[in-house]
Amino acid sequence: MTSNPAASFFRSLFFENVGLKLISLVCAMGFYVFIHGGERPQRRFAVPVVTLMPPAEANRTVIRPPPTEIAVTLSGPKSQIDALSDKDLGTVQLDLREGNDGAIPIKSSMFSIPPGLTVDEIFPPEIEVKWDELLTRKIPVQIELKGEPASGFLVQGAVIASPSSVEVKGPRAIIEVLKFVGGSKFDVTGLKDGTQTRLLPLDAPPAQVAFDVEQITATVQIAREERVVPFKAIPVEVVGAPRATTKPPTVAVRVRGSPDMVNSLQADAIVPRVELPSDVDLSKPGSRFLPVSVDVAGATTEVDPPKVLVKW
Repeated sequence: MTSNPAASFFRSLFFENVGLKLISLVCAMGFYVFIHGGERPQRRFAVPVVTLMPPAEANRTVIRPPPTEIAVTLSGPKSQIDALSDKDLGTVQLDLREGNDGAIPIKSSMFSIPPGLTVDEIFPPEIEVKWDELLTRKIPVQIELKGEPASGFLVQGAVIASPSSVEVKGPRAIIEVLKFVGGSKFDVTGLKDGTQTRLLPLDAPPAQVAFDVEQITATVQIAREERVVPFKAIPVEVVGAPRATTKPPTVAVRVRGSPDMVNSLQADAIVPRVELPSDVDLSKPGSRFLPVSVDVAGATTEVDPPKVLVKW
C-alpha cells in the first residue's frame, strides 16, 4: 500500500516528540502570562473634594472656591486597575477652617489608595487659597424701560421698585464696587393712561454673591402726553362791570393739554376774566385785588400774574 506523503508529514508534525512539544507549549503560555500579567497600566480617576470651611462667626469667605474634584493617575496590575472605580478612592478632605491664605499641597496620603497601586500624578498638585471679609450691605435697585407707550401717552417719572434696595452678601472686594442691582427691563410698549405694575426678576448676582430677594415689584405711571403753549398780553375782562379796568390790563396765560388740542388753540379762545364779589357796590368808586381765571375745555391753565387790581 502506497503511503501518502502529506498524511505522513502531518502525522509526524503532531505525534512525534509529543512530550517535548507539550513542554514547549506550557513554557510559552507561562511566559505570556508572566509578561502580560506583570503589566502596570495607568488610569486617571476623579476624586471628589470635601471642604471644611470656617465657622459663620469668622465672617470669612474664600475668593476662589477650591475645585470640586482632583485628578489622580494610578498605575498597577491591570486586573486591579480595571476593577477600580472613582468612588473606591474615597474623598480628598481640605481643612480650611483656619481661614489662612496660602497654597495647600495635595499629597498621595490624602487618597484612599488600595495596596499594590502607585500614585503617578496628582492634578492640581496644590490648591491656592485666598480669603476675604464677608460683607453685607443694601444696594439700590435700578430698572430700565424698553419700548414706547401708545401714541399720545408718555411715562411719568422713573420706575419705582419695591423693595427699592436689596440686601447683598459676599466678598468685600466685590460688594464694595457694586453700585446698583439691575433686573429685567420694564416693557411699556403700547401702554396707556394709568398705573402699570410688573413682577420682574433681578439679574443673577455675581459669583460668590447672594441677594436676599430674587424679584421685585416695579411700577410706572403712564399719562397722556401734554404740551404747554404760552399766550402773552391777553386782555382781562371784568364780568358784570364793562367800565371797570384792571392793572395790569393784560396777563400771560400758559395752557397745558394734549398736543393736538393746544396746537390748534387760537388766542381769541383765551379769555382771562375777573368776577366781582356780590357785595361790590358799583355805584361808588372802589378797587380790589381779585384772582384771574381762564377756562379751556380739556386743558389746565396758569395765569401770570394770578391776581390783578380791579378799579370801578
